[in-house]
Amino acid sequence: MSDVLDFEFPTQPAEWPKSKFGNDEWLLKLCAEWRAARAQQQKNWAEHKAATMWGTLPDDHSPELDLSPLERVKEIETLLAEIGKPQTMLLARELLGVCVTILAHAYEDRESAFAQGPVLEILRNVLDSFQWCEADMQIGPETL
Repeated sequence: MSDVLDFEFPTQPAEWPKSKFGNDEWLLKLCAEWRAARAQQQKNWAEHKAATMWGTLPDDHSPELDLSPLERVKEIETLLAEIGKPQTMLLARELLGVCVTILAHAYEDRESAFAQGPVLEILRNVLDSFQWCEADMQIGPETL
């Protein structure tokens, strides 16, 4: 029987921000950590596929597939969804970039709901337009 843990996500950084991005600084770092964890998981999948020759060899002698980066990716996505409201243009762009990456992966699966319709292109267009804005441009209420 498994126990369900009641885990509360932090709603603000543990220490005062060091950059001009204020409270967005720690969320920007989470976006970077999300990309690193996602890349590590993709590397793990690729190495496992090579070790098993895409499932044609027995799994007995290959190392166990490490899914811990995927778990971290999901944790970060939950955090970003719950408290990732951007206050600067840079965080808005980064969050949209995360969405585009997720949707692009889902887009490869033609049966996916994300593969139906123009959502991915709309997000890419908005993200491209945001590239012309100053990174520290305030877009929400001032909290610094």
